[in-house]
Amino acid sequence: MRIERIQIRNFKSIKEIDLKASQEVNVFIGENSVGKSNVFDAITWLLGPVYPSFNSTQPQDRYNGDEENEIKIRLSFDDGNFLELAESWEYKGYQKSGLNFNGGFINDIERQKYCSAYVGVDRAIIDYLPSNRWSLMGRILLEINELFKSEEVLDEETGEIITKPEHFKKELESIRDNVLFSVKDNHGNEVMKQFIKILQVESAKQLNRPENDFTIDLNLYDPWNFYRTLQLIVNETDTSLSFQASSLGMGVQASISIAILKAYSQLKLNNSTPLFIDEPELFLHPHAQLNFNRVLRELAESGTQIFITTHSPNFLSVSHFDEIFVVRKTAESGTYIRTAQSNEFVNDLEIRKGIKTSELDLMEHYRSIYDFTGDTQKANEAFFSRKVILVEGQTESLILPYFFDIIGYDYIAKGISIVRCGDKGQLDAFFRLYSEFGIPCYLIFDGDKQNEGTQSENETKNKNRDLTVLFGEAEEFPETKVTDRYLVFKTKIEDHLGFAVGNNAKALKLYRLVQQQIQTPEQVPEWVPQILEKIENLPVEAESVLKK
Repeated sequence: MRIERIQIRNFKSIKEIDLKASQEVNVFIGENSVGKSNVFDAITWLLGPVYPSFNSTQPQDRYNGDEENEIKIRLSFDDGNFLELAESWEYKGYQKSGLNFNGGFINDIERQKYCSAYVGVDRAIIDYLPSNRWSLMGRILLEINELFKSEEVLDEETGEIITKPEHFKKELESIRDNVLFSVKDNHGNEVMKQFIKILQVESAKQLNRPENDFTIDLNLYDPWNFYRTLQLIVNETDTSLSFQASSLGMGVQASISIAILKAYSQLKLNNSTPLFIDEPELFLHPHAQLNFNRVLRELAESGTQIFITTHSPNFLSVSHFDEIFVVRKTAESGTYIRTAQSNEFVNDLEIRKGIKTSELDLMEHYRSIYDFTGDTQKANEAFFSRKVILVEGQTESLILPYFFDIIGYDYIAKGISIVRCGDKGQLDAFFRLYSEFGIPCYLIFDGDKQNEGTQSENETKNKNRDLTVLFGEAEEFPETKVTDRYLVFKTKIEDHLGFAVGNNAKALKLYRLVQQQIQTPEQVPEWVPQILEKIENLPVEAESVLKK
């Protein structure tokens, strides 16, 4: 069961959101206090352990705290049905309030078919034990419990075929009565049997009922869920000690949580309702985060829809940009979400260049240029940035931070990322992508005038034209200039560093040469402070540049 569409109105910081969910992984990112958790709270209100209602709603649960703003949350599923929680909806001419299913009433048993599992920021195992039917492990064992109840075994004493639950009860009751309840006090009395007898007699008296009409028993199992009382025990072989998992460190508990997710993806059980995870990176070192992301990808590919909020670039990728949801917030609009739809990039390409392609091929193109950057981590980090500087290759990505450091410009503190795109021809693609998410970009590229009259002339002209067209121009060989949105060098950056550079000085070799030649703010090229002024003045949020 997957969510296809999410509509939220007047809930907490959300004035109105209407978005199409990815059928595999949905990654919600954004700065603190922009409303990421409110999106999750709205969804899990409908799909969580408690039947949703407005009984305990507070003024602050409504947008702007205004009680006139009626809350409405609708989740549309891939089976054609929808669940909606609304303060006002119509049924057969009457106004109703609360949860409805396709515009009609729904009981909790039916609602549970759509309910999700949730992993919060607290990775404590106690929250995910089998006794919690809404936890991931609880859901796994509930399904196994159904399989268990349907299987049969041969009763060796009677020769009859009985169900496994019947066999299980018989064996456990024998162990209970003959071992656990056989404990005697100093006088030889079986204290457990006496205890149960007293409970039964006194409870019957309190209820004013005959003793024989009232029975109390103590079971070693839950007769409705035989796996509910299981405990997670960790055995350490080096110390020969055993511990309850809930008593161990948070790193160990987080690792066990990931193992449970891994099991969920591999067991191929029937329950495939959505899974929500807050900040999956918590308590995990970088390699463990990458492994967790791979587990989530496997889980999604096996049929479970994933929703996560994260502050880590290890859980998203340019190559899956259609799974990213950038959450933003303004005083005027409240919480809203910027996304990038692959079909809109397909349409843009056809309008601009007359090139027809498929969404699959377009995503494959972005995967290839993403891998070609040579620094995919920086490309991912850019989604968390306030602003991005897009450069061609390693040379610029090395010397720019060095120049910024010399003149005392802390670009990291300002939330700026420097992303190398691997080639001038890919600057356009990255600019369009980040702009679609509202992330302002500043471009730095070589005009490569030296290619005029060579076999590379037409290719160079096309690349320069593609970039300058983004800003209402169409220059084939632009002069060196610093504009509000880009810096272009007439030839190449090596010719604009203030000292002679050999033909073979590139990337790391050039960087080391720059370190030797430029060591004071006065020696830094004049275009560096000029572009910083332009970058400071970039808009807070970029507009889409796709043709529609």
